[in-house]
Amino acid sequence: MFDRKRKNSQYKFIYGKSPVLRGNATSKGFRTPTKTTKKLHPTIVKIKKILILSGIVAVIAFSVYGIFFSKYLTITEVSLKNKELENQNIGDKIKNSISSALGKNIIFTNTKELETKVLLSFPELEKVTLSKKYPNIIQIDFSEYPLVANILNESASIKKSYIINAVGYAVKENYEDKNLPYIKIKSEEPLNIQNAIIEPTNLSYILDAKDYFEEKFGMRIIETIYKPIAREVHLFTEKSFYIWLDIKRPFDQQLKKLKKALVKLNIHEGSLLYIDLRIAGNNGDKIIYKRR
Repeated sequence: MFDRKRKNSQYKFIYGKSPVLRGNATSKGFRTPTKTTKKLHPTIVKIKKILILSGIVAVIAFSVYGIFFSKYLTITEVSLKNKELENQNIGDKIKNSISSALGKNIIFTNTKELETKVLLSFPELEKVTLSKKYPNIIQIDFSEYPLVANILNESASIKKSYIINAVGYAVKENYEDKNLPYIKIKSEEPLNIQNAIIEPTNLSYILDAKDYFEEKFGMRIIETIYKPIAREVHLFTEKSFYIWLDIKRPFDQQLKKLKKALVKLNIHEGSLLYIDLRIAGNNGDKIIYKRR
């Protein structure tokens, strides 16, 4: 009986609360399992730390070697993205212009600097993009400005022909494309083709004035004479007379004066030598012309 009292005294229930197990109960269903952690020997812990640290150092050392000293990341090839170029010659020239990149580390190669170098060397290019193709290739992608006009240059010593692009640079020398408009320039000295032959804004003016005249008057322009010093544009029509324009003033305003004088001048049937639209009168409609 005394044993039963001792056993019962091991458990005490308090109303309103969960049962609380007191004492060192060993009855089945009341034993709470305990997890014991086996401590490692200090020497083993120290060895594990050394191994982890050694692994980290090895990875860093391998990475440094691969980046700075290994030939795996050395540029060995400069290639063209577009393998089927109409003008393969320009592609080869671009590749040669950045051949100095060969043998250098691809990670530390500044492609933006190389792009600037190419654009300065080749004014006919509108856009250049250099891409890194790891582990060792630089790839070139580029587009050229469109060809827009033939240039006929007559100087005191020589006559030359060029084809210029949309920003006025000579792309081809001693060559003509009959599908492009002709612009004639007379000069004392031969044109310096290292610079733009015609400034882009003036070139755009000339081409737009030609198109505007042909559209509004139904007459073809055979060639244009550009006088950079006088800043004049002379449109030579298929009826063998010239239209003189002041490049400092909008061409549409000048040609509208001609539109108002069509009945009087009869440009489609009359025999004219030139029509000068450069002079602005009091009412803005002054026209000077000369018949043959």
